[in-house]
Amino acid sequence: NHLMVLGLLGFEATVHRHQVYFRLHNNLKPPPFSILFHGITRQHLDHGIRPCIKYFVNFFFYKFGLEMSLIVAVNVIGQRMDFYALLHSGALMAVVSRRRRKAIGEVWPKYCCFTAGLIVLQYLICIGIPPALYPWRTAVQPLTSNVIKWFYMPDFAMSPNPLFIFDDHLLLLCSSLQWQVFEEENRAAVRLLAGDNVEISRSLDPSCCNQFIPVDNFLHCSYLDMVKVFVFSYFFWLVLCLIFITGTTRINIFCMGYLVACFYFMLFGSSVLMQPVKYILRLWDWLIGYTCFVIAMKNLL
Repeated sequence: NHLMVLGLLGFEATVHRHQVYFRLHNNLKPPPFSILFHGITRQHLDHGIRPCIKYFVNFFFYKFGLEMSLIVAVNVIGQRMDFYALLHSGALMAVVSRRRRKAIGEVWPKYCCFTAGLIVLQYLICIGIPPALYPWRTAVQPLTSNVIKWFYMPDFAMSPNPLFIFDDHLLLLCSSLQWQVFEEENRAAVRLLAGDNVEISRSLDPSCCNQFIPVDNFLHCSYLDMVKVFVFSYFFWLVLCLIFITGTTRINIFCMGYLVACFYFMLFGSSVLMQPVKYILRLWDWLIGYTCFVIAMKNLL
């Protein structure tokens, strides 16, 4: 594994030096982004399937990096299911409770430092301490192995699983890249190239939103328009199907909340999407908040 890592680092350094030499030799400026397809910008996104795929190859993490980081955080919680997963659940709820992207970007550096601090602490725990300094093993009433494992405490009888550090490292990698995205999306050159990540105003009326959309209307003019029709017309129902499956997979008190949310949205149907934006986002914020609460409580229980 170490030889593979060294080989990848050497390959990356070779490619980087070659690119620097090529640009200096041809008087080329380095791009503001590390992209694969040059000349593809936000203006090319709606020109067809191929330009759309190229754009997302270049800027997928720029657009959806926050969502990917949250998915990785939930995966870490599900893989660990211990005390540190409970800490990750609290951090996830603290981040999601900010709601707006700009507010999340303000606390994101603290989240990255929190993740990095946990990795360092877990590394020191995996190294361990001398066996004579384990009070939870040498006490009159020692802690059970399950409690020690859940708290991820150093133990000479059963060493902590070091593979959990890999999951946390993947989370730190994604969150660090997202930290860079939060900084770069405020640069004018990046916004011209990749587009902006500004949220829609919460005071808009959905019936008037077409006045603020710079793209022409799409009615089966191309394959990309068909994809848009599916996403914007049927993705709402696909999400409701996922909520229903989540609520019916297991029978417990937490699943009842998903069923109530599913039937509430199905009661009003697509008319929910015609409500004011502030009302729609409030409903989804409640659903996301409830999901984070269920994740934390299942881990705790």
